[in-house]
Amino acid sequence: MNKHANQKFSSFPAFTSRNNYEAYIINQSSHTDLLHYIIARAQNTNYFSIDTEADLYTQRPALIQFEFIHQELSTVILLDVCHLPTVETSLKFWLIRAIIKYIFQKNKILYCWGPPLLELRKFLHIHLFTDDDLNKPEMFNSQDDFKQWHCRKFHHNVKGGNLWGLQAAIHDQFGQFLDKTERLNIWSRDLTKNTSKSISMIQYAVNDCLAVTKLVSIM
Repeated sequence: MNKHANQKFSSFPAFTSRNNYEAYIINQSSHTDLLHYIIARAQNTNYFSIDTEADLYTQRPALIQFEFIHQELSTVILLDVCHLPTVETSLKFWLIRAIIKYIFQKNKILYCWGPPLLELRKFLHIHLFTDDDLNKPEMFNSQDDFKQWHCRKFHHNVKGGNLWGLQAAIHDQFGQFLDKTERLNIWSRDLTKNTSKSISMIQYAVNDCLAVTKLVSIM
């Protein structure tokens, strides 16, 4: 998302989620009680929105965002893959892997703004899931789905290969500004540091999942 596009929508009301949510960073410093809580939430959730972030300079995959979609209170986790437990046989690593296991199940449905398998396969090297795991849930490219839905409903087709951007789609349907300022960033940094920069990056990462869910809810 370029600077011009961000400025184009910035005069509109800020993006709001469709319902209340809680958000957590998951990494080596996460308490085991929290990890057990997230496992239980994953077990009892059928619908998820996902997104990923890569580091600005190295282009290495750095973050996976999952929204556990619920009617009253959704849960968003930011899986900080650059700061996972270093020992894969440790309890914390096993618990984090269990979270992912319960997301990638045959009865689960995942929404992504873009090709979900292409996004997630970049993270196979972290050993939290396998390629076979990715074939279990049903995954939807909500960007493609939105373009087709918008064309059918409003009889207007975006020309050529220019798919709807998430920011433009949110503005089009809700008249809200989804701030993309933090998209190009050093996502390998420790987001648990309570700085204004980290807080802004966390909100951006959370909103990108919440925005997908808000669009999916009207299609």
